[in-house]
Formats: sequence, structure tokens, C-alpha cells
Amino acid sequence: MATESNDVVTQLLQQQLAKHLNVAALSVFLFDYCLTFSSEVHHVWGRKWETTRIVFTISRYLPFIASAMTCYNVLYSHKCGAYIFILDALYDCCIISAEVILILRTYALWGRNRWVLAILAVLAVAFIAAAIGSATTIDFSLPGDSDSPYSFYPSSCAYRTSRSAAFQYIFLMVYEIILQSMNTWRKFRTYRNVQSQTLHTLYWDGIMYMFWVILLSAVNMAVMVTAPLASIASMDTAQVAIHGLLASRIFFNLRDCDERIHHARTESSDMTLVPLHYRSHGSTSQSPAEGSGS
Repeated sequence: MATESNDVVTQLLQQQLAKHLNVAALSVFLFDYCLTFSSEVHHVWGRKWETTRIVFTISRYLPFIASAMTCYNVLYSHKCGAYIFILDALYDCCIISAEVILILRTYALWGRNRWVLAILAVLAVAFIAAAIGSATTIDFSLPGDSDSPYSFYPSSCAYRTSRSAAFQYIFLMVYEIILQSMNTWRKFRTYRNVQSQTLHTLYWDGIMYMFWVILLSAVNMAVMVTAPLASIASMDTAQVAIHGLLASRIFFNLRDCDERIHHARTESSDMTLVPLHYRSHGSTSQSPAEGSGS
């Protein structure tokens, strides 16, 4: 009897930790939004509502709704119904919109090559289908799950909320690794002889952000596979909020580098960045990185 009571207390403490981590992730997201708000005003406000801005706006602001709903669900809910299905839809839209930002960055660095964009789009659709398929066909659980006093989501409630959903993050990580590999190959194959601080900043800042995006997905997958049931939801808010946060920073990084190429002519070597096809349209400086991948 005492052992059962101790198990219940342990589960409650694990559940409390999951709640704190979700609230912390939301706080980090809100704090970073305040830090980068001036960048959004400078690089986004006042520009035309083209594809890039629409995707950015979705990836920037939809996580506010999804993160708040995720936190509420972790703190007060855990019930099946319309709420969890709407939350899943918003959650997935946030991840996809953030990935589109990463796709557009790769598209920009590859000189707006439509074949590259088409291949990445086909791969994205295939990986999404595979991720959904894996969630419906793979049934994974740990031996102690059935004896746990903590009741998590019913298996039929939502595919994202079981341990089996962790395998979806494999497809997400592989896709992000493909994007980063393409960017690395492009940098060292096409721009290896270009001595430009702007290009250096564009590439290495992107590397840093992509590293954290991939690491976030890896940690979330590890938590869902190995953690006790009460702790599975620990990274739910972080996955959607930090994913959007890093995608926004990659977006601002591209905009800032593009602006420096157009306006900061102190680097004579920037004039050699012809393969990037930077050019102006009308009165607003714009480039492939800005018009398609920024």
C-alpha cells in the first residue's frame, strides 16, 4: 500500500514537472517575441503581403494560440474531444509553417532554383504522409505503462499524444538534416572562394539555428519514448513554440543579411555574390533570399 502511494506521489511530481516545463517554454517564446519585435517591425511591417510574409506571419503568430492551448491542455485538461483535435491541427500547422521557412531559406541559397523547390515540396509531402502512417501503424509502449496510476490520453484520442507519435519526429529530423546538408553543400561548392562576412554570417547563424531545431526534435522524441507517462507532455509547448521562435530568427537572419548586401557597401567582396542573384525590385530592396526564402 505504501509502495502504491509512493508511486502516485512520484507520478504527480512528474506531472508537475511537465506543467512547469510547458509554462517555461511559453515564457521563453513570449520573451523572445519581445526581443525580436523590433526586427519584425523593421523587416516585415510595411511590405507587401506576398507568400513569404504570409508564411512568416503564420509561423510567427499561430504558435501563440497553439502554445497557450497546449499549456492549458497540460495544466487542466487531458480529455479527448474537439479541443484536442483542434489543438493537434494547430500544432501541426505551426510545425509545417516553420518548416516552410526553412525550405524557403534553402530555396534562396540555391538561387531560387525551381527544381530544388519542387524536390523539397515532394519530399515534404512524402515525409508528412510517412509520419502520419507511422503513427497509425506503430504501437509502442513501455512495460510499465499499463500499471501506471497516471492516466494519459486514450489511444484513440489523438495520434500525437501516444508514445508511438515519437517516431514522427524521426521524419522531421531527417528532413531538417536534408535541408541543412543541401545548404552546407551549396555553401562549400558554390561560395567556397567568396570572402564575405555577410555570407559567413548568413551561413553560420543558420547552422546554429538549424542545430537547435534538430536538437529540439531529438529531445522531444527521446522524452516521448523513454520518459514516464506523466512526463510525456513535457516538451509539447517547447516543440511548437521554440520551433516557431527559431524559424523567425532564421527569417530575420536572411532579411538582415540581404539588407547588408544591398545597403552596406563597405565589403567590396559582397559585390561578388552574383550566384545569389540579389537584386532590387522597385523602391524596396529585395532578393531571392527575401522574396522567396527570407
